[in-house]
Amino acid sequence: MTPDLLVEQLESYSNAIVAFAVLQGLAFSYAFGNNATFNCTVKNAPHLAEGLAIAFVVLTILLLAATAWLGRAMQSIAGEFVALVRKLYLGKLVAVALFSLLPLCLILYYGVRDYPGKADCKAAVHAAS
Repeated sequence: MTPDLLVEQLESYSNAIVAFAVLQGLAFSYAFGNNATFNCTVKNAPHLAEGLAIAFVVLTILLLAATAWLGRAMQSIAGEFVALVRKLYLGKLVAVALFSLLPLCLILYYGVRDYPGKADCKAAVHAAS
């Protein structure tokens, strides 16, 4: 494998990780905000919000670890461009963290936390169906 091909392959992997984190965060947030049934289920199903929160935390850690590992691999073969690669991968880590925290914050704030009227959506969802 040539160094150019290796760089291209590692960059493709890191771009896929960032894209997955962004799409997952946006898709979950969109579904949570626009689908009343999904929103109500996440907020009221026993232990679903806690399970999703744990899954998002574990996934965020794995995504950040994979991105950091790919960044170190890229830095080792970057030669004179090490500073640029470091900044690029720092940006990727920030993007992965921010978009992975978006659904986690929604779940923790609306799903796990108790607040008045949290269960009111059950009646509205059943009346609509």
